[in-house]
Amino acid sequence: MNRWFKHVVSCFTNTKYIPSNYEKLSRTQLIQKIQTLENRLKKSHDKIKVDHAKPIDMSQYGERRIALKIAYLGWNYSGFASQGDETVTPTVEGQLFKALRSCNLIIDQDTCQFTRCGRTDKGVSGLGQVVALNVRSKQNKLAAEGSMPYIEIMNRLLPEDVRVLAWAPVSDTFNARFDCKSRTYKYFFEKGNLDLELMRQAAKYMTGSHDFRNFCKLDPSKNITNYERTILYLDILPVENGFYQVELKGTAFLWHQVRCIMSILFLVGQKLEKPEVVKALLDTEQVPSRPDYPMASDLPLMLYDCEFDGIQWIYANEGYRNIPTPLRTYRHFHELWSTHMIKGFLFNTVLEQIEHESVVNHQKVSQAIKISEAQQSNVLLGAGKSIRTAQYKPLLSRQRADSDQVKKEKYRLKQLNKK
Repeated sequence: MNRWFKHVVSCFTNTKYIPSNYEKLSRTQLIQKIQTLENRLKKSHDKIKVDHAKPIDMSQYGERRIALKIAYLGWNYSGFASQGDETVTPTVEGQLFKALRSCNLIIDQDTCQFTRCGRTDKGVSGLGQVVALNVRSKQNKLAAEGSMPYIEIMNRLLPEDVRVLAWAPVSDTFNARFDCKSRTYKYFFEKGNLDLELMRQAAKYMTGSHDFRNFCKLDPSKNITNYERTILYLDILPVENGFYQVELKGTAFLWHQVRCIMSILFLVGQKLEKPEVVKALLDTEQVPSRPDYPMASDLPLMLYDCEFDGIQWIYANEGYRNIPTPLRTYRHFHELWSTHMIKGFLFNTVLEQIEHESVVNHQKVSQAIKISEAQQSNVLLGAGKSIRTAQYKPLLSRQRADSDQVKKEKYRLKQLNKK
């Protein structure tokens, strides 16, 4: 025991063993003594690291422009784009900038020529989001340009619901927004009693180039003059277990356009509106401003892919550690998926118990739900959300929002009053 303890002490203190009263200590007292020495050593090492850590002099390094492909789960964030105060409105971009600064890839977000492909809203997720920025290169200014393990470095610092999937070297003039050829969104929903064929018929009317001002939220501060957008592809496809997805590909999209499209498709699928209502809403002479209708839920929406010409994505750095990066990323998201699946089973167990054993007016809950739905109009919004109304009012007979011209004039007057 004494020889063993002398060796342990010498390892921790890096000094020769100095005799003391250790021989008289019990085993428990010796372990406590070792733990005390370990804590002291840890504090000493931490202090040394802090005292001698030197910040990287970014001016001594070269700079290169890269693109990053980002995956994120949006329900914990107030959108993708940074909004200034990350404490009040946390964003995915805020997490990216925090990680980039922590690993000294950028000095700050204002000097790295940052561009994003899509500005997804609060609650919306992304799989193919792309950003571009200038980052510190591996070598100093005098050496040849070298790449760094950007994916691995970033993912160690990002929260669990944000991951860098790939990176690519791009030209100095590359812009993630304006160089994007198309964007693809997916929206997941439960079929239930929806008529998918009617929804597909309505979707066909949206394909092509149209004025979508009645399928978006107008923002007069942006001073948009052209609301024509092109839908390249729109279809409704099965997923599993009674769930489907709307896959929608377009060159660009207006604010909340996809969620407005889904809201109209739900109304058609519920047979509250005919598919031809889409044709009417796309005719700005017949319907010059948007009728009052709620947007579909943000939760099921995902920016699935952003298409670019000539980008060669790098998903792993060869020779970096033993486990390939895509495998680590897969395992990470699989763990999150498994956790949420188990939560789903727990919710389902609760629902089954309530449905089969609870009673409402001497009826099973499932029977009471059917009667309630028959008595009221239930307007679906996606993600299990809905609006109940005693009597459904057709879209074209509803109150209209201000037209684009009226909104812009009101905004102009408001800005004048501020001066």
